Amino acid sequence: MNGLGEWLRQVVAIALIGGIAEMMLPSGGLVRYVRMTVGVALLAALLSPILPALRGGWADGAANRASDFLFGNTATTAPAQPESRAVQDYAQALHQAEDQDAATYLAEWAEASLPDPIRSEVVKVTVEHPTSADQMAVTVLVRPTGMADAVEIRQIIASQLDIEPSQVEVLDEGDAPR
Repeated sequence: MNGLGEWLRQVVAIALIGGIAEMMLPSGGLVRYVRMTVGVALLAALLSPILPALRGGWADGAANRASDFLFGNTATTAPAQPESRAVQDYAQALHQAEDQDAATYLAEWAEASLPDPIRSEVVKVTVEHPTSADQMAVTVLVRPTGMADAVEIRQIIASQLDIEPSQVEVLDEGDAPR
């Protein structure tokens, strides 16, 4: 609110000084120049709150001012604090949940990429290290009595996940529930 009052005082002062200067001058060609100069000064004063927004970095400045106002100047004066143990544990839990979701998604996608006759012989597909193609390992469990071809399964899944066939392992696991 203090800034608004200063701005308003500035605009009023320019208008008063311009009016007084215009009344003191004799009529003639000089009055036009004084009016134009006062008009430009008044326009500059009116636009002064808007001009900083047109320059670069206004968003950072606004964020810093809001942070200063809301949190008592902690954003600009406090040194960066090391992350607390709780924050680190939470970040690690989120990362693990993300890896688990990625593993589940990739396993479902790999299984869905198999043709129907082969897919019916698959018991379970698991993926380890889903976020790194170099370290990814896929295990496909198939029924021991099935006619599934391990080489074909390995090639299909490797091509779908864009990994090497050596990263896909096909095992006979029996009639385990899915």
